[in-house]
Amino acid sequence: MEVSNKVKSQYHQNSIHKNIVLFFPDMDLTINNTNINYESMKLKESLLDADNIEFVGCIASVFRITLNGINQNIKGQKIQVSVHTDQTEDEPVRVFNGIVDSAVKQSNKQDKEIIAYDELYTKGNIEVSSWYNSLDFPISLKDLRDSLFEYIGITQEEKELPNDSVLISKQYDPKSLQALSVIKAVCQINGAFGIINRDGNFEYRILGRISNPYPSMYLFPSNTLFPANPSAAASAVERIAGEVQAENFSFYKKVDYEEYEVKPVDKLTIRQSENDAGVTYGAGTNNYIIQGNMFTYGLSESTLREVAANIYPNVRGFSYHPFTSENNGLPFLECGKDAVSYTMIDYENSTNDNIAYNQQEFYILNRELTGIQALRDSYGANGEEYQTEFVTDLQTQIDIIKMNSQNDIHRMMEDYTYDKDTIDMMVQSGGGTGDFKVISVKSVPSSYESNALYVVQGEVFVQ
Repeated sequence: MEVSNKVKSQYHQNSIHKNIVLFFPDMDLTINNTNINYESMKLKESLLDADNIEFVGCIASVFRITLNGINQNIKGQKIQVSVHTDQTEDEPVRVFNGIVDSAVKQSNKQDKEIIAYDELYTKGNIEVSSWYNSLDFPISLKDLRDSLFEYIGITQEEKELPNDSVLISKQYDPKSLQALSVIKAVCQINGAFGIINRDGNFEYRILGRISNPYPSMYLFPSNTLFPANPSAAASAVERIAGEVQAENFSFYKKVDYEEYEVKPVDKLTIRQSENDAGVTYGAGTNNYIIQGNMFTYGLSESTLREVAANIYPNVRGFSYHPFTSENNGLPFLECGKDAVSYTMIDYENSTNDNIAYNQQEFYILNRELTGIQALRDSYGANGEEYQTEFVTDLQTQIDIIKMNSQNDIHRMMEDYTYDKDTIDMMVQSGGGTGDFKVISVKSVPSSYESNALYVVQGEVFVQ
């Protein structure tokens, strides 16, 4: 987040007084520290919460806080949250924008605990099958996503995505479809992480290599944690961040990280299911698999290769150490936009006479900001060393499987003429094509066998 050096420097100091402001725009209601219980704020943001790296995101942020003496009904209200210090009231840092999901009064108290989510949580659940069925196909992916976000009432940050020009044809007629399933498919087919940003807009974040992590000059251990060597620290900071600041370091409580780095993607496969060979781009060994994406179904092989080639630059080469850390709260840092760098003792190269240091950088893929005066951040990034396959959205995959099954049955039926004599013969033999069997029943059974055709009073229905 773009903030001034004055704002940054304020949050590197433990003794600075901080102010939390909650604003409910539709009620014109502002709540500040006076009506907020001490240290009760908690904000959780994430781009990735699985062990495998999934270039999808679309995880709703959640904000919690306990209020005191607020009698207004705020459930379902829009809420905007910002923080500032006494010296930066004119430069507040926006930390959350969403909708209050619950406001629970605590017994025998004037306390009210509120939980709010960003709008992806609520509007992602909107039923959009009628929207999908009303589209004028074929349609470009750009026009489709613009139409979707307009339909559900979320503003997108302007961004050109690599597969915006791909034409999408109508492949099925969904009776039920969640907006979130479509949004995830859009992000996955572009190698982007989706998130609702601090302004309440949907943003596509495409991650790259860590080149200039911030704020390495501020996250250095104090003498109470390890013996410090200011000159060595300054040298390391200059190497990483391009500037030197050998004082006013914030403290960090701990940093735990894996020795391995998540191996960068060097191969990309797009397929519909495990039984589908799909198309592959790249010749490496760490394969990132896009499976069951609703927009890749029905595309020609040549178009799929073009789609894969467009996605590949956004997913290749991204490597990071899985880690967790606890530090001073820096509310202007954002998941997927910022990295942090810590100067730590290099025990292998240290001696009794000379302590060596090294610099370690980490991408922030999830974070939890807690407290008010004792503002603290917990950063993290999960990841296995080697990429394994995954399905982006289970419901989308189930819909596609159903669609494939129906198409397969239609193709089978087109190969046969089911007149009365043929059906009689198939019933007597207990089957016909080898792919399914025919069962004669007097009424519709309560349960069905797989790969079976049931004949009921002259009618054929498929399960």
